[in-house]
Amino acid sequence: DVTITIDSGNQLTTNTNQLVFTAQNWNQAQTVTVTAVDDDLVQGNRSATIQHTISSSDNQYNGITVTPVDVGITDNDTNISVFTNSNDDIFTIQGDSNNVKLQINLTGVNSNLVNELGVFTVDDAEGRIDGIAPGTTDYAQAALDRGRVIFSALVNNPNGFDLDDISRIMEFNSGDNLRFYLVENSSFDSINTGITSISNVLFSDISNQKITDLGNDGFSVGWKDLSGSSVDDFDNLLIQVQSTSEPLTLGTNLQGEQQGEVLDLRSITSQVKADFVVHREAGYNNFVGFYQVIDENGGIDTNGDGNADILPGQSVYIQTAINSRLQDINLTVNNQGTETYSTILDPGSIVAPFIIIDEQPEAITDNNPNNDPPVYFPYIAANSDGSDHIRLLGNNVFGFEDLPNGGDQDFNDMIIQVQLTEM
Repeated sequence: DVTITIDSGNQLTTNTNQLVFTAQNWNQAQTVTVTAVDDDLVQGNRSATIQHTISSSDNQYNGITVTPVDVGITDNDTNISVFTNSNDDIFTIQGDSNNVKLQINLTGVNSNLVNELGVFTVDDAEGRIDGIAPGTTDYAQAALDRGRVIFSALVNNPNGFDLDDISRIMEFNSGDNLRFYLVENSSFDSINTGITSISNVLFSDISNQKITDLGNDGFSVGWKDLSGSSVDDFDNLLIQVQSTSEPLTLGTNLQGEQQGEVLDLRSITSQVKADFVVHREAGYNNFVGFYQVIDENGGIDTNGDGNADILPGQSVYIQTAINSRLQDINLTVNNQGTETYSTILDPGSIVAPFIIIDEQPEAITDNNPNNDPPVYFPYIAANSDGSDHIRLLGNNVFGFEDLPNGGDQDFNDMIIQVQLTEM
């Protein structure tokens, strides 16, 4: 039999076998089977063509043309649907498979605050979490315990970086009820580590959020923050949420989790080409590099046994991280400029960024602690000022704040966009 398979990568794979006619069966029909793989991807209806080639041992029938056979395959998967309930602030996801995805694009910013947007799951249409109702004392912490970062929205973008660069694809379970929250001028990480008060979190309600149904499983969600605006146009932060069948972006498995501004390559088995685009809005000539960590907490394995030997916050952490940095990732750029870099990353690891303020790695590795510049990591315990210095701006997009103690909180001093491609 000849089997034509539509696989999960949307490719047509042809396995060629021979149909042999003998003197005994030359006038009997033989069967060609077309098998469609039943996956969970929304791919649309497909068609395949079975081609025929005739050959005979005595060349008598060579060259005879047989009309190709077209085979139609109907997709049995449907797009997920997203809809709001009567409270107009809770979204429910439904899909044919357990894992369904949303694409979230930043479409507008009109604020003087660098706000961070997040999402969490609730248990019912009233927004309760383990029986805790919205507005009650323990609700905010219960929500953040389930919270995932979507992205931060910058106020002042460097040249070459704009709204179109801020986008996320996130995966949820079919049947999930979702509610959004906004961290005003701070971050999920800062609240979870006690730097910022949980009162900085705004939960969606009719006073600060407006939802517009765009049709086709898409919604526009606009926020009004507390920056002083009295206009009810809900455009301080504006997003578009759309169901999607696109795959998750490579390297983003940990992004959205606490202190998850890293590239997660643990599920990848082949080398990865990494293309970096670097932007800057800063007076300091900063340096951004990457180093390998062994776990989600930022531990560094120094002896190769697969366990964390050095943890964020230990006195030798900065020196160890810089000494073990990936030597061919040296990201710098002139102010308001754009630079591109490329390298090859090995699979099976977590790769975390760091920023050296107004200096190069040699200032750390020269064994002279008197000239050490500040170095900041995604892991707040590793930062000497105990502040959050790296924000997630999109899929594999990181924004850095280079001033101590939170600085001016603009997170545009360096922006790194990473495109990963399996080789």
